[in-house]
Amino acid sequence: MHILARQRLLKRTIIWACVGLITVTVFLFGFSRIGHMDTIERAGELRVVIANDPRHFNAHGDTLEMTLARKFTDHLGLELRFHTVDSQEELRRALRLGLADMAVGGIVVPDLGQGPPDMVYSRPYMDVLQQVVYKSNSLQVVDELPALQGAVRANTAQYRALRTLAIEQPLDIQVVNGTTEAVLKALGNGEADYAVIDSNDHAYYRPFYPSLRHAFDISAPQPVAWKFYANKDGSLRAAANNFLDHVEATGQLEIVLDQHLGHLREFDYVGVRRFERHVNTRLPPLRDFFEAGAEETGLDWRLLAAVGYQESHWRADAVSPTGVRGVMMLTLRTSGELGVTNRLDPEQSVRGGARYLAGLYGRVPDNIEDPDRLWFALAAYNVGMGHVMDARRIAAAVDEEADYWTDLREYLPLLRDPDYYRFTRYGFARGDEPVVYVQNIRRYYDLLRWMFPTEDEAELLLPGLEPDNPGIVLPPLLQLHGP
Repeated sequence: MHILARQRLLKRTIIWACVGLITVTVFLFGFSRIGHMDTIERAGELRVVIANDPRHFNAHGDTLEMTLARKFTDHLGLELRFHTVDSQEELRRALRLGLADMAVGGIVVPDLGQGPPDMVYSRPYMDVLQQVVYKSNSLQVVDELPALQGAVRANTAQYRALRTLAIEQPLDIQVVNGTTEAVLKALGNGEADYAVIDSNDHAYYRPFYPSLRHAFDISAPQPVAWKFYANKDGSLRAAANNFLDHVEATGQLEIVLDQHLGHLREFDYVGVRRFERHVNTRLPPLRDFFEAGAEETGLDWRLLAAVGYQESHWRADAVSPTGVRGVMMLTLRTSGELGVTNRLDPEQSVRGGARYLAGLYGRVPDNIEDPDRLWFALAAYNVGMGHVMDARRIAAAVDEEADYWTDLREYLPLLRDPDYYRFTRYGFARGDEPVVYVQNIRRYYDLLRWMFPTEDEAELLLPGLEPDNPGIVLPPLLQLHGP
């Protein structure tokens, strides 16, 4: 019996050892096959870390980077959750600690051997240049930099570009642990003579900071991409590359880039300075009317104010050679349809213009989504909905679809060409004008959103950049009148 008991015990031990071995094998090899993308899909959400500055993140979720990330998660059928940080080091730490799955926000792919070895990148989706900008001095050549103090963000492509300049003398550089706005604040406060920012930041911020001047570039075009932690298996990165390939091949990437950067291509320094003065002198008596029009129509009062500025520079007595009048430059016919009895009465003009724009917005075909829907409505405010639809018909005649502003703006100027307009329903129109019109309104709207942030928007302003006055608010560098 003793021998039999020992045999049974040995048999059970062997059986349980096999079971344990099988369990460990399944655990190790089974779970090793669960990739990063599988984990994300099981959780049902993609966690994205992003720089906490207005160009990349806002409460509306409508920045370039947020839009592109949202398109990615829609493509994957996932929810999107953002985690904000104030520096590049915090961004990398979030990836390393597993607080986020990927990082976005104007991230430049470093040259081989220059970036952190545990970070990898998606294929690029646009390029930027690193640029030296200044405010009160005059910079023309790189050799002038050693005599001045510069400001640059820590651990960035701008810092690397500045450090690798072929200059014999040492540079006096103030390294800022923060966002681009912190660098611009140092420049505006006179703590630095120049700053280094990328070309997209420069295009975005210069309407808000019109004292900025572009001195010169200190890099060749550099690729911008999404960032990932290299210790993951690469499945999310592969999915991102497939998505970026897809949106580029289908033209969606060009549309997104144009929606967010297209209106920043040109810049009128004198015009922005004039706008700044008019915000202080002409807008205050009209603001209540714009807010009333917004409450009635659901449109943003700052958008209505941007339209009013483009139309009349906020002059209640404005009259054009074609007979349109008032703040919102309404025609006699349109005024009658809207119940406006006196076009030179600013309250009637503003509220009538608000109703007119809201009506045009409602008439844009349902398949056209915002923000393009709004740009279509603004173009129609300028040139008429009939001509906007004629431009879409011209596009259809050459087997193209004009469902995005980036498409429509290419066809609107053809309404001047008899080879095209004679076949349209409404005939000739100065179709190039609504293209400029929409572009200008988008700039003014950006400025007004900066100057008069909502409560949600104000929460996103960095310390030291909050509005000083609840009434008329100007961005910090707008208040510093350098040459």
